[in-house]
Amino acid sequence: MNGALLGVLWCPDDHGDLRDDGDAASCLTCGHRYPVIGGVLSFLADVELGAMDRAEQQARDDEASWYDTLWPEYADRIECPAHAEQMGAPAGPVLDIGCGPGRITAHLARDLALPTIAVDYSLESLRLLVTRCAGLPVLAVHADARRLPLRDAAVNGATSGMCYEHLRAADRVLMLQETARVLQRGASFGVTTLNYNLTFRLWKLKGNRNAKQGEHLFGANFYFVRQTPTEFRDELAKVFTVNSVVGIRNFPVRSIAGVVGKIAGERAAERFMAYMTRTGYQADRLLERTPIGRYLGFLLLAKATKA
Repeated sequence: MNGALLGVLWCPDDHGDLRDDGDAASCLTCGHRYPVIGGVLSFLADVELGAMDRAEQQARDDEASWYDTLWPEYADRIECPAHAEQMGAPAGPVLDIGCGPGRITAHLARDLALPTIAVDYSLESLRLLVTRCAGLPVLAVHADARRLPLRDAAVNGATSGMCYEHLRAADRVLMLQETARVLQRGASFGVTTLNYNLTFRLWKLKGNRNAKQGEHLFGANFYFVRQTPTEFRDELAKVFTVNSVVGIRNFPVRSIAGVVGKIAGERAAERFMAYMTRTGYQADRLLERTPIGRYLGFLLLAKATKA
């Protein structure tokens, strides 16, 4: 385990210091041992979950490998730098909440040389992250965003992508409160939610009851909600000072590529994706600076600051 990053953590039961025992981290106060499983420090290995939490955690574990292949490089070209930019230039360790298999974590640690604590509910996703981030200043932590095993004011910035929208309303507030607790004063938090954009508003008008929220996403046991910019801002403002809310991933490139493939063939679709990944994504990022993005973006990205 990364010793410096382990020092940022504490025992969630009594806030005691943790000692690296190689195969576990032990609390020096109560003696509780938190095992290291496949390179992942787990605070949930012996926690008894409720039925709903257990089902959602299992769904995340089951689809971890598939999820890791879901997003094209085009999405990384947009999301990874966009998240990092919201944090400014933190001088110390940062936190990636709901890190999944580590797309954003790897960007923070590899490209920006930021020591990063990566937290997720899914052990299988974190196993993939450990492989992706081998040799980087990353500590993979199996924990609950509603009860972070981090010290107060311990990190200089935080980010969370594709996680917030899977928490129910009361749990979203808990996540925000915990994030604010572990951030230093004045530090920034870059967080996304699914955008209730024009496409999904039209779906709602056409009778799709799951256009706004539902209990299953992609067939798995995932609660999800799509929010308007106002809804998202108002929730964040209960805990943070909200600096901005923008729409990101404004072009549905995979859908467009599918149409191109049907009209002009698969090679044309591949050339289109290659162009968008290499150059075209810059136009997508330009839309972030306009009000249009808040109506088109697949995601809403907020910059929020701890008061």
